[in-house]
Amino acid sequence: MQTFRDYMEAALYDPERGYYERRIPRQDFYTAPELHPAFAGVLSQELVRRLVSLKEDGVPGPYSLVEMGSSSVSLSRDILKNLKERHPNLAPQLRYILVERAREKLLESVLALSASHEHILGYSRLEDILPCSGVFFSNELVDAFPVHLLEKREGEIHEVYVEANGSTALAGLSSPELKAHAQSMTDNLQEGERHAVNLEAHRWLKTVSAKLKAGYLLTIDYGKRFTGTPNPPRAFFRHHTDAKVAERPGEKDITASVDFEALILEGGKLGLELECYSTLGRFLVEGGIERWLPDSLEESASSSQYKSRAKIKTLLHPEGMGEVFKVLVQKKRELAP
Repeated sequence: MQTFRDYMEAALYDPERGYYERRIPRQDFYTAPELHPAFAGVLSQELVRRLVSLKEDGVPGPYSLVEMGSSSVSLSRDILKNLKERHPNLAPQLRYILVERAREKLLESVLALSASHEHILGYSRLEDILPCSGVFFSNELVDAFPVHLLEKREGEIHEVYVEANGSTALAGLSSPELKAHAQSMTDNLQEGERHAVNLEAHRWLKTVSAKLKAGYLLTIDYGKRFTGTPNPPRAFFRHHTDAKVAERPGEKDITASVDFEALILEGGKLGLELECYSTLGRFLVEGGIERWLPDSLEESASSSQYKSRAKIKTLLHPEGMGEVFKVLVQKKRELAP
């Protein structure tokens, strides 16, 4: 018997049978970069804006862009392309660092990007990069961290474990770190309800704060600022949600919505100040996503342009990604010498 956290870890990241080792892009879900290059375009502009802000604040370079969870090279390539085209004087001065736990994917990405860009570095562990100033950013990373799972039964909070045959069982808490979470959810869970606790997110924030000398942490993911409401995990298979998260490991994505309230509170304790928090739709509109829309009605009438507009609408619309996904920007100020 293993904790749900360990089951999820293996189901997603096992080197041979893990879901992310075998995932076919767009098969079970779309990520924003896979949907339309406008996402990378707006994001690259935001990254530049933050880097310029660092320079204006007197933070010495060189600066780094650290992409965490870079499982696909498409976002990195689009960001670097936008930087090179729109900010040719800035791009050569930047170090672009990829952090991806899958070593083969990491090597492929570094080699692909190094063919046309300088200063590309890759690490399989965030802990291994050297402290630097710049912008650390991620897209759909935190929701993929393995979570501990709590369940209320007969008025008490227990942890969920997974048997070898895939069935689940309840037992005591596996870590003292879970005690405070269990106590806080006792009155907020109904009988049989479950709640995911993302201890990995707290450890990740601590590492980011240690590696970021001065700059920004930009987190894009789906979730909200939870305040005591249940946050059960779920699975995705062929673009449909599946509540049976402990079945058919490696065949479907397992995920839990990000608790942005926890990221904000924990980040504040670590010197990561809240800069802004918004929906993805608002972030994209304020970032000028309209530049990727057709210039005329004639253009939009074509099949390719119609599909392009529909994909951008999915990024923006409240019933698509626009409201469900959030953008959190936290700032780390330079420490006085």
